[in-house]
Amino acid sequence: MKTIAVALSGGIDSALTAYLLQKEGFQVLGLHADFGFASDSSRTGLEIITSFLKIPLEVVLLKDIFRKAVVDYFIGEYTRGRTPNPCVVCNPLIKFDLLMEKGISLGADYFATGHYACVVPAPWGEGSTIGRGLDHAKEQSYFLHRVKNENLNRILFPLGAWTKEQVRALAKEIGLPIDPQAESQDICFLPKGGYREFLLRQGPPGLKKSGDIVDLQGRRLGTHQGLFAYTIGQRKGMGIAAAEPYYVIRMETDTNRLVIGGKRDLITQSCLLSDFYFLCRPPQITGLEVKVQIRYRHRPAKAILKQIEEGLIEVLFESPQPAVTPGQAGVVYWGDYVVGGGWIEEAKAL
Repeated sequence: MKTIAVALSGGIDSALTAYLLQKEGFQVLGLHADFGFASDSSRTGLEIITSFLKIPLEVVLLKDIFRKAVVDYFIGEYTRGRTPNPCVVCNPLIKFDLLMEKGISLGADYFATGHYACVVPAPWGEGSTIGRGLDHAKEQSYFLHRVKNENLNRILFPLGAWTKEQVRALAKEIGLPIDPQAESQDICFLPKGGYREFLLRQGPPGLKKSGDIVDLQGRRLGTHQGLFAYTIGQRKGMGIAAAEPYYVIRMETDTNRLVIGGKRDLITQSCLLSDFYFLCRPPQITGLEVKVQIRYRHRPAKAILKQIEEGLIEVLFESPQPAVTPGQAGVVYWGDYVVGGGWIEEAKAL
């Protein structure tokens, strides 16, 4: 009998993943990554789930490495005037590396999570890549594009062919002891107050330093109370009255200025993706017609790739895109296949 280690968060998706693998005849081992901020109620919830499923639970302490690799990165990006994506960093370094290796060391043959995605044959050559999950409203391939390709042969995503409503219905049917309507928190280490409260408590002392709000011509229009509180495309919270709404265009950390402009000033025709990682490498990069997703809730846009140098890709959008945000991940798809992705750097305005 094959053994599968399942990453259990305490939510409905990972719990049902473990249930489905049990029904297929696998021996299931529950793994929980302890990042140092779990509440007593969440620990109790995990115990209730594993008791219901009758599976063992191994808690893996990863507080220190998570702080260095994910939380410090999160704070650092905001300090630089960028908008981070901690889940994209956590998945390849923590969940699908350290946690997965722990499962393998305990005798597991495979590692599974509750992500809405799938492992599929690569469209070019041999090997595998990650494909979109069936439920396009919930699918999470965007967050998985930096997972090591060599690990894919041991990774399973049982929910890739499920919709969220099907998951909720089955959870209710079998009496899974979890609220079927509950959703996982977007960023697991943030308090209910959100990222601003977290940064004020955990970030460097100068994070809340006030500075000028200026337009694209450099004219001073007001005062901000810290660049960390803004993101590209933000429309509210500047306290400036005008005939037409202002939007955040960029943050200039060297001068501590918040640059704002009109809606049209947010539109860009191209952007650069740095530290580009190919989950599956096409035979020809420059000129490849693809779709690029510039944030999780973004509808992928048609584009053409141009390789500038190794690890640096220029994306030329077919139609101009709004609010292309430095620090976010730009993920490249060929059909429903993940090609790879990189970190958005400069966006070129029209």
